[in-house]
Amino acid sequence: MHVHQVARWAARLGGPALDLEDTVHDVFAVAWRRLSTFRGESSLSTWLFGITEKVVRHRRRKERWWRWLSGSATNATAGHVAADGLDPLRVVEQHQAAREVYRVLDRLSEDDRRILILFELDELAAHEVAALLGIKAANARLRRHRARTRFLHIYQQEFPAFRANITRQRCENVSR
Repeated sequence: MHVHQVARWAARLGGPALDLEDTVHDVFAVAWRRLSTFRGESSLSTWLFGITEKVVRHRRRKERWWRWLSGSATNATAGHVAADGLDPLRVVEQHQAAREVYRVLDRLSEDDRRILILFELDELAAHEVAALLGIKAANARLRRHRARTRFLHIYQQEFPAFRANITRQRCENVSR
């Protein structure tokens, strides 16, 4: 039950370049080691989300260092978006959209990135995001609004040829 949820969170938080199987394994290895420290003050899902977020953040940071040390920091790629029976043109479009969206997401703060991924890519409701992050639903909606504004600003800087109303469509094209 929780494996699929953790895998979905990790895939969204880490992007298409993340080694999903290893990440999920690491999350449950950490959870197993820290099971005795789980006090039950939050739900198990909230606790697992926190672990998932930290493991993914660590992997992303490690990947950035690896790219920088190998001299390819300027050639950041978003990885491969798996085809699910779509025609080749659609697969290429999704791949490009994922690269663009994650390129912008990588420039945002971790808080903005997390909020947008949970709301927009994972399509969670405000009360679900609030429960995962330990905040009120109204606060989650406010953070989403502010993060969207910052996302659009960066997107327009990165891709000036596209208009702001296209940005939402491109975000919706990103699938995993």
